[in-house]
Amino acid sequence: MASNVQTYAQSGAGYNALTAEQAEFYQRAMLERLIDNVVFMNYGKKQNIPKRSGATTSWRRLELPTLSTTAIVEGTTPDALDLTINKVTATVKQYGAWTKVSDFLDMTGLDPIITETAQMFGDHAGLSMDTIVRDIVAAGTNVKYANGKTARNQIAAGTDKISAADIIKLRTIMVKNNVKQIKLPSGGKGYLAFTHPEVVAVIMGLQEWKDQNTYVDTKNREQGIAGQMYGIYFLEANTAPVFTGAGAGGIDVYGTIVIGEGAYGIPDIQGSSKPDIIVKNSNGDSSDTSNPMNLYSTVAWKSAFTAVRLQEKAILRYESAIV
Repeated sequence: MASNVQTYAQSGAGYNALTAEQAEFYQRAMLERLIDNVVFMNYGKKQNIPKRSGATTSWRRLELPTLSTTAIVEGTTPDALDLTINKVTATVKQYGAWTKVSDFLDMTGLDPIITETAQMFGDHAGLSMDTIVRDIVAAGTNVKYANGKTARNQIAAGTDKISAADIIKLRTIMVKNNVKQIKLPSGGKGYLAFTHPEVVAVIMGLQEWKDQNTYVDTKNREQGIAGQMYGIYFLEANTAPVFTGAGAGGIDVYGTIVIGEGAYGIPDIQGSSKPDIIVKNSNGDSSDTSNPMNLYSTVAWKSAFTAVRLQEKAILRYESAIV
């Protein structure tokens, strides 16, 4: 039986083409929203800024001096080493969104629309913030292109997909950069890669992946996850970057973001990165002259935070094709 799907677009204080949600029999449950997972917010190093202390914070990194490999001349004090301290700063910004819900809809509608809108805005806030963090982290300067290519516009279909050889090279780059490993979703230690589902599908097609998950351990194959290969754990993320039409011949290029410990930070002002859900009812503040007839309620979310790359060498962007 064909389904009858209706979409109602909210506009201002009500819904277009919706007359008080005409009463008809329906399953009294809202459909589950199909939303991406929040992943990038989960792995940033949190940094608190006390209230009334400004919007900018900084991290300081003491660089390792040149190694001392020359023997001390007897009775002679060697020259003192000069210390190098690098500072990374970030300024918190405010983000948010809001909408109106008419008093008539709230009064006559079949669903508790204000409650459901507030819940939906919780998802909207989380994914908006995750995308902001993703864009900052993915803009790093440490990049490797598939199959030895040297630029994004050289990535070609057929030849420049992720390979076992490239995965080994990614691990080698992280190790050579002295990047410390991170705690993985599996409970172990290694490097974490935010990986688009299309790239995960390519990984699962590699003979090396098939061998590992057929003869060594079948758990990943049974659960449908890429898991870990050569010290890199591939965390499936719909929000992993896609550079539309940027490859050779106009193909899409997919970015896989590999990180280690202390790769990036997420500063906020005393917990402000946890979004506030703000609901103002139509029968609320009588002094609000913008809503003199109490014709609508408002639902909003607001957050003050940012993200900053702390260690460029601890963030490695790998770009590849999927076709």
